[in-house]
Amino acid sequence: MKEIDIETWSRKEHFQFFLRSDLPFYNVNFNVDITGLKEYARSCGLSLTNTLLFLSVKALNRVENFRYRLMDGKVVLYDRINPSFACIRGNEELFRMITLEFEDDLACFDARAKEAIELSTSYFDLSMLKGRSDFAFFSPLPWIPFTAVDHTMSLKKDDCIPRISWGKFAQADGKVLLPFNIQVNHIFIDGMHVGQFYEKLHELIREQMKK
Repeated sequence: MKEIDIETWSRKEHFQFFLRSDLPFYNVNFNVDITGLKEYARSCGLSLTNTLLFLSVKALNRVENFRYRLMDGKVVLYDRINPSFACIRGNEELFRMITLEFEDDLACFDARAKEAIELSTSYFDLSMLKGRSDFAFFSPLPWIPFTAVDHTMSLKKDDCIPRISWGKFAQADGKVLLPFNIQVNHIFIDGMHVGQFYEKLHELIREQMKK
């Protein structure tokens, strides 16, 4: 993590402009082409949800602006962000929040996620989140082919943690499309950066299925 000198930062004007906003947050919804990914995950013994988590976090880390945070009035850039995600264990009806340190190996990430879910002893273990903001929050909604989503959050403009959801995938024109939502803070993230994430995610999906 490093501190950014705001006075010499190229984003200074945009940062200060959106910092004046009462609600600098916005949502973007789009479809992600995951054709073949379910079959790939199954053939490798991987969870599709964990595969999507892994690829999404990897794509976020590839776009610098998603790693900026505002801490005590200072702008910092993390080397890496990690996933904190909602999941349902077995036949439970109540979801759990699981937080993991990210690592750049899908099989290891899948195994660690499965282990963390199985060993979790509470629905909301906040111990790994305390005093940190190097995370993205994920709330998969695999039951709903949604077209838009809003996220639960406190209205603090210095909350720059991205929120991501995806829904129930569907087939269209020979493709498997996944409804996808991302909520970001305009203080650090513009539409161009969301577009870069969109491209990186598709690129990483294609790369992963070639392995």
